[in-house]
Amino acid sequence: MSITSENSISSQSDSWDTLQGRLAESIVSTSNTIPIVFDTGFSGTGTGTGFVVDAENGIILSNRHVMSAGPSSHKATFFNNQQVSLQPFYYDPEHDFAFFRYDPAELKGIKPRAIKLVPEKARSGLEIRTVGFTANEKMTVHQGELSQLDRNVPFYSDDEDTYNDLNTFYYQASGISGSGSSGSPVVDVAGDAVAIKCGANAGNSLNYLLPLQRVKYAFEFVRQGKIPPRGTLQTVFHHQSHVKAELLGLTTELAASEGIDKENSTGVLTVKKVVPKGPADGVLKVGDIVVSVNGTVVTGFPELFEIIDGAVGQNVSLRVFRNHEFTTVNATVQDIYQVTPTRALRLGKNIFHDMSFLEAATASSVAVAGVKVNGNFGTIISNYHTSNCKLITEVNYKPTPNLDAFMDIIQKIHSDEPIVVKAIDIANPRNEIVFVTNFLQTSQPDVLFTRSSATGFWSIEPFNGPLPAISKLEIPQSKTQNESHLQKSPPATGKMLFECIEQCKVFIEANPICATNGYYNTMDVGVGLVVDPQRGLILCSSRIGKNPASNFTFTIGVSRINATLAYIHPLYPFSVLKYSPEDIDHNFPNLELTEFNGRLAIGDEVTTLLGGEITLERMSSTVLSRGLVTSGVCEVCFPQQFFNIEAFSLLPNPSLKLADMAIVCSNDRISGILVNLPECSHSELDEYRVGLDISLVIPTLNHLRTSDYVPKPVRVLNAQFGLEDIYTIHALGVRKSHIDNLMAVASSTKGFYKVDRELRVHPTDMPSLRVGDIVLQVNGHYVKGIVDLASFDTNEVELCIVRNGKEVTLTIPTAPLCDANIRKIVCWAGMYLQEPFHSVNYYATSLASNAYNFINSPGAPSLEETYHDNMFVVEIGEHAINTLDDVVKAAKLLKDPKQIEFNAAVAENKEFKSGTIPGRDVKIRTVLINGDEIVKSIRTNDHYYPAWQLVRGPRIDDKWVYIAL
Repeated sequence: MSITSENSISSQSDSWDTLQGRLAESIVSTSNTIPIVFDTGFSGTGTGTGFVVDAENGIILSNRHVMSAGPSSHKATFFNNQQVSLQPFYYDPEHDFAFFRYDPAELKGIKPRAIKLVPEKARSGLEIRTVGFTANEKMTVHQGELSQLDRNVPFYSDDEDTYNDLNTFYYQASGISGSGSSGSPVVDVAGDAVAIKCGANAGNSLNYLLPLQRVKYAFEFVRQGKIPPRGTLQTVFHHQSHVKAELLGLTTELAASEGIDKENSTGVLTVKKVVPKGPADGVLKVGDIVVSVNGTVVTGFPELFEIIDGAVGQNVSLRVFRNHEFTTVNATVQDIYQVTPTRALRLGKNIFHDMSFLEAATASSVAVAGVKVNGNFGTIISNYHTSNCKLITEVNYKPTPNLDAFMDIIQKIHSDEPIVVKAIDIANPRNEIVFVTNFLQTSQPDVLFTRSSATGFWSIEPFNGPLPAISKLEIPQSKTQNESHLQKSPPATGKMLFECIEQCKVFIEANPICATNGYYNTMDVGVGLVVDPQRGLILCSSRIGKNPASNFTFTIGVSRINATLAYIHPLYPFSVLKYSPEDIDHNFPNLELTEFNGRLAIGDEVTTLLGGEITLERMSSTVLSRGLVTSGVCEVCFPQQFFNIEAFSLLPNPSLKLADMAIVCSNDRISGILVNLPECSHSELDEYRVGLDISLVIPTLNHLRTSDYVPKPVRVLNAQFGLEDIYTIHALGVRKSHIDNLMAVASSTKGFYKVDRELRVHPTDMPSLRVGDIVLQVNGHYVKGIVDLASFDTNEVELCIVRNGKEVTLTIPTAPLCDANIRKIVCWAGMYLQEPFHSVNYYATSLASNAYNFINSPGAPSLEETYHDNMFVVEIGEHAINTLDDVVKAAKLLKDPKQIEFNAAVAENKEFKSGTIPGRDVKIRTVLINGDEIVKSIRTNDHYYPAWQLVRGPRIDDKWVYIAL
């Protein structure tokens, strides 16, 4: 159906003064949510602009990078604030344009008129307006004029996940419009579109505009509900001026002999790149000047691709100028959709899909073959394995030319078998890597996304793989072998100690299932020490165990063993992992960690054993200092903070970049550990390490040796302490007699401890320490060190303090420190919820509920309207929220039952008018960590963002279980 003049903008009077009003009803603001990284797209939320090009059929034109190539959901907001859901019906395989569809019947109170696509009006010097939603502001208008009409495509980034256009001219125009204006129509005074806004250079105020020749060609098919035929030679062409062509040997006379009229063209097309193994490989060569195709002279992109798009599956004859002479070559035009991926496999947090022509065209000598991996969040293919090698070519020594081959191999591997992966760097294929990885113990279900050509939505189906683990009962072993690791060895001391530590060292990997406790989805690696082989306990830094929702593995010999996080100490920076001794055949020596005779003192000579992944290094050090640990908290994610700890430092101080933990020995005994404090991804510090006396670790190990459950909560005073010198505390009112008494019982002390900060909000009528209080005695005994104030076994303590210059005695209640060993995580509307962790209590104005949102999934519906995390959820719809169980109940009640039917329709490639995805319009009430209250409405998305929970039992060896809600 063609657009008549009565239904188009250009039928109105030609005046810039009235243009904005005539365009207003045809321009829309688009908002998108994109759950996964796919091809050259991104994951997250964004906004853009679109404009109606067919009002009767409900078609909106925008940018490809606004729509995204992968799974996505979109809404359009019209000038009267009416919103409709959009179908991401078609995006061009190469160029930066896309068509959305909506149901016109859903649009109320406004009747948009189509903006005509008139590419032939474009000319240098044409006065234009760019009308859009810059910075998400309604109807921003930027004026300018078209300047260069034959610009080669702009280059945005060499990152393989960044979209870059190719094989087309771009227009250039002055005047700048920022984020949110992508997809804006570029119109003349008649209101006709001559180009579409794609990008800009903020440094020089230039707009990059896409011509509409191929857009208009595609539109004629899209309005009929068809996919436009598109061809490719898997070749990147580049426009060169006639002057540069002459430098390549194509003189004016030679050009004229082939029908090239320099007066009516600005240059010629040259071959910039030929993708290996493509239809033009061995046919065209870099540097070739294209003269004609099938006898038609071509000097620009529109003429060339008009022929190629019309010759899909056919041979074309190309006349090229090469090595100072003309030659004719033939190539078969390939359907570009054959090299445009439409499926995505999610394993863990990784996304796998076929290599695309668009990525190969911007890569370095890489064919359209292999499996691209995205979503590098420390899961199956992790940052530790490879940061740049993201194109998988082999799995278990079998080639993976495409996703089908990859899935076939994966489905035949047992879940406990190692996976040998060969991958290459897309930017530099010479960078090849071979590494071994494993399937995760727990993750979200493995699924396969498949795009529907009828709607642009993606169906989701379970991926059945890998095979179950091989039962260890099927592996014949002798009784001696099976029981060897259970035989208790005599304790190691003296010179044997170093050898035993070497034998007990294991290399640990922590792969996150999701973000928790203020830490993001980053993989951690380091070393641990098997401290009880009969029980299966491994001591490690809390930097390894900082995220309890992780899959832990360690390697010993030829085995990679699964472990669970038995305990994260909430006060001291160490963790303990638990494995099943029956899973391994290895005889660990018995280290027999016991109380060291006294703590390390300044000047003590010690030996530090630094364990890397393979080797163990020994070095001699001296205890340099002892003092309070003061670890800062990132105000973005509030990770775990450590306080009220006295730690030691060494000289020289060994590097723990990979080791993460070192063992400190003195007098032939293990006297301490040196650990890195966990840092969040926003930290600017490379390393921050502390030395802990072994006496701080042993009580926890003794409990875990005899109990299947975590220790009872650590009880603390509601205060963070700092050490003040004698002069200061005397000036603050501490009598000299107290100072003399303290010096008599603890000659090495440097002063008393003063409250620097209250740890959490408390009722004003409750007895509590206040900032500035100086603690003299605890239960009648002078405070000789911070260990006397760090933690307690009783519900209250008697303190003698100095407050406001006066000495008082108070009975102060102790409070349990927030447990870092969380047992439940709920994800609803892309919002990850858990119980508040300690730093939240430390910084929050109030604890509004026990459902705390630390982070959101990329593109989550919960990020709609405003971007916030670090907040408490207090209401979902009409349901009051206080606990995570309340969230689970609300999620089940709000689930849209149409999701299964919708997914089945998409899988069957059925057409339907509406772009609405199953979900609910829900009001949520939240309280930010600073106390501000926010109420907003969101639209849940049960298709791409289903609700689920991770639950772990109370035992220290219980594993996480994924439960769909």
